[in-house]
Amino acid sequence: MDLLVREAREDELAEIGEVTAEVYDGEGLAGPEYVKVLRDARARWVSPATTLLVAMDDGTDDILGTVVLAEPGSPWQDLGDGAEVEFRMLATLPSARGRGVGETLVRACIERAREAGAPRLVLSTGPEMTAAHRLYERLGFVRVPERDWRPRPEMKELLRAYVLHLQG
Repeated sequence: MDLLVREAREDELAEIGEVTAEVYDGEGLAGPEYVKVLRDARARWVSPATTLLVAMDDGTDDILGTVVLAEPGSPWQDLGDGAEVEFRMLATLPSARGRGVGETLVRACIERAREAGAPRLVLSTGPEMTAAHRLYERLGFVRVPERDWRPRPEMKELLRAYVLHLQG
C-alpha cells in the first residue's frame, strides 16, 4: 500500500475529528471531555503555528491516520519549549494498524521539524501506549523522564516525555 501524507483540507475536518476521537475513545485513552477536544479538528486546523496532517491510502484517498504538528507559538504545544516542535494526537485507525501509517506520520513530523530548523521534536504519550513507545524509540526518540507531566491533577499516571534531537 502506498501512503500519502499531506496537510488536511477543510472538507476533511469532520472525518479527521471522528478518526481521532474514535481511536482515543475506543482504546480508553481519553475521557469524555478530551474526546470532545479530539473531535474538534477545526480548532487545530485554524490555530496559528499548527499543522494538521493526514495519512491516506494513495489509491483510495481514505484517511487512515492523523497527527497534529505544533511549532513554537502554537496553542497546541503542551511539552514543547523554546524552539522545539511537538507532535500530538497521533491516531491510526485500527483497521490500518500494522501498515506503517503511524510511522509514516511520525517521519513526516520529523522531516517538517527539521525543515523548520527545530533543535528537537518532542512528544508525550500515555504509559499504556507500548506499541507507540517502541516506534518512537526505533526512530531515535529518547525517554526524558524529568519532563514527564500530568495534564490534570486527577490523572493517576504521568504522561511520558520523548525527545528526538534534530541538530548537534
